[in-house]
Amino acid sequence: MVDENRVVRIFENLVKIYSPSYRERTLADYIKSYVEAMGFLTYEDETGLAIGSDTGNLIVTIPGNAGGSSILFASHMDTVEPARGVEPIIEDGIIKTGGQTILGADDKAGIAAMLELISVLAGKSISHGPIHLVFTVAEEVGLEGAKNLDLSDKHIDFAYVLDSNGKIGNIVVSAPYQDSFVVEYKGKAAHAGLAPETGINAIAAASNAISCMRLGRIDEETTANVGVIEGGRAGNIVPDKAKVIAEARSINLVKLEEQSDRMIDCFKKGAQEVGAEVSIQRYRPYEGYSATENDEVVRRAIDALDRLGIPHRLIKSGGGSDTNVFNAMGINAVNLGMGAEYVHTTEEYVPVAELKNLANLLVELVKA
Repeated sequence: MVDENRVVRIFENLVKIYSPSYRERTLADYIKSYVEAMGFLTYEDETGLAIGSDTGNLIVTIPGNAGGSSILFASHMDTVEPARGVEPIIEDGIIKTGGQTILGADDKAGIAAMLELISVLAGKSISHGPIHLVFTVAEEVGLEGAKNLDLSDKHIDFAYVLDSNGKIGNIVVSAPYQDSFVVEYKGKAAHAGLAPETGINAIAAASNAISCMRLGRIDEETTANVGVIEGGRAGNIVPDKAKVIAEARSINLVKLEEQSDRMIDCFKKGAQEVGAEVSIQRYRPYEGYSATENDEVVRRAIDALDRLGIPHRLIKSGGGSDTNVFNAMGINAVNLGMGAEYVHTTEEYVPVAELKNLANLLVELVKA
């Protein structure tokens, strides 16, 4: 069954491979080689061409050898930076780095568990229904791989995305909807010392708008943020252009609509106060989802964890993942904890025991 030494070795090999968003080719080739060495086939779609990546999504389909539900597991291949030259260190049962790079357990812990599952299935020691394994690209830059994934020719009963930080046993049953904004102000340039009254300050318009907004934690379900502001050319020129990039998120769609509408009102008010023009682009990168312990996709995860003696925790997340996309496709999906802590930082780590627990959980989930 699950071999701890093997899954650790797989994980170490994975994190040493540099695979930032849009440059997942080397990692994809490693996964393909591993899968095919186990006697299974991989299919690479054309998502790379569509989004400008050097790689498409990888899909592995393993026919069932017994009656059972059709289950999909998914992890993403890309990582955030700094990720070049990762050298994993194991101390006291913890896998980490020396602190100069991320570890890449987000999401290579998930990939390692999926490849270990393939190793177990190759041994033909368990009965299982149909299994689909998906390795997506460009998740960290807007879930682009999943958004371009075509699963219409596959019947999938349940999906588990292995991409939530925290302990094995975490089940993310709710994740937010998100609205994003790109706002551009157009004012009028003027000499800041000689004739400032003839100018229209675009940065002032943006500043007025931001000061009007409620940002940060709005309530237990809703957040908002201004992440980028750009504008101006020099200190002695009244700026005629400014750009703001912002977002709002909420698990509650009604609350999101209310927060987004308030932000738009502020963007407009900021322009009106100084006489600037404003262009507002509002778009939704992904839809939210919610499930309960009564939904079968959740119930099955709880039962599998119970059989392994691992406590379960139903949690809500403030972040999006490929899980959001799968639910929007009509696939019953939840995000599972993959064992890593402090992801997206150079303090990232994952316990060896959690890698093994995650692989064991996948095996338990597929047993017919």
